This record gives sequence, structure tokens and C-alpha cells, in this order.
Amino acid sequence: MRNYRGLLAMVAWGALLSFAACANITVNIYFPEKDVKSAYKSLEEELLQTPKKEQQETPTQPSTSSMRQQQRSLLTVVRAWRMTLVTEAMAQDDLSRRITDEIKGYPEVIAAYKRIGQRLARLNQLRDQGLVGEANDGKATFRANPPQVGEADVALLREENRDREVIINGMARAILTLTKQEGTSANLAKVRTEAAETFASIRRDAAHPGWWIQLPNGTWTRK
Repeated sequence: MRNYRGLLAMVAWGALLSFAACANITVNIYFPEKDVKSAYKSLEEELLQTPKKEQQETPTQPSTSSMRQQQRSLLTVVRAWRMTLVTEAMAQDDLSRRITDEIKGYPEVIAAYKRIGQRLARLNQLRDQGLVGEANDGKATFRANPPQVGEADVALLREENRDREVIINGMARAILTLTKQEGTSANLAKVRTEAAETFASIRRDAAHPGWWIQLPNGTWTRK
């Protein structure tokens, strides 16, 4: 009888240890936050650009001697910090660039960025008016319930958040692919949560003075 109870205890402990090991695998998923943030910014700079206004005036051409002097000064400066730039470039991890390149191969993410760019002007107006804020989960949300806007703006925000979901999901997928982590539903959910929080941090950083933002602890404030 005692041997039987001892055997049961050993089986129970073995099952508990196996469960703990599996839990650790899920919790310890790798998320390169710095590289992800850099990749988000690179994608936005490239895909959300607004057309630049044409130059109103033709700049005055400097004299030949002035140009030569400027060129000599520039050459001196370049030589002084060229080695620093080379060193920094060699030391920099290229994961951010690889994430950016990977996501550029996702047509649905590229299309989502383009749609976000098309509605950006109206969304900025809503944020300027204090009607829309940036939540800590990466979504844009109305600050009043019910929203103090028309049906068109309600639809606009719904479409905006749908496209943000596409971008965040794409980022999570790219991270698992490039870091060679198993693409299980648990791992994808874990990475997606962190990808959403990183996306939200960029929205807070880019918010204009007076816009509503939600801090990581859930508190809403005006920037």
C-alpha cells in the first residue's frame, strides 16, 4: 500500500514539473522590443508619407568660392566622424531592418498602412478636438460614450482599428518567423500582445500636445 502511494506521489510530481516546464516555454517568449519599435517607425516613415509641398521659391545659388569652402568644411567633418559611423553601423543589430523587409512581403499589411494614411487627416482632426484618444492596446477610441460624432466617423474609427489589427498581427508573425520561434497559438498571442503595446507606445510618442493618450497603467491623460 505504501509503495502504491509513493508511486502515485511520484507520478503527480512528474506531471506538475512537466506542466511548469511548458508554462515556462510560453512565458519566456523572446520579444525584441527595440527592434520592433524601430521597424514600426521605418514602415510608417515610408508608407504614411504625405506629399511634400513644392518649393515656392528657387533658392539663391551661392558663389563658386562659397561652394568650394562649404565642400572643404563638409569633407573635414565627414572624415572626422566617418569611423564612428562605420563602427556604429557594424555594431547595430540588423533585426529591425529584417523585420521591416519581412513585413513588406505581407500585402495585407502594406494595404492597411496605405488605408491608414488616407484617413490620417480626418483622424487627426478628431484627436485635435479631443473626441478620439490613443489607447494602451494600440487602438484609437472615442472619449465619450456614446461617441459625439456622426456615423461616418464611427465607421472611420472601426476601419482604423481593423487596419491596426492587421499591422500588429503581421508584426507578431514576422517576429516569430525571424527569431525562429514556434508559431503556436500561445506564442502568437504572447507576441501579439507585446507588439500591440509597442505600437501603442509609438502612438503616445507621436501624439500632439493636447491629444488624449492612455498610459500603460490604464490612466488617461492629455499629452
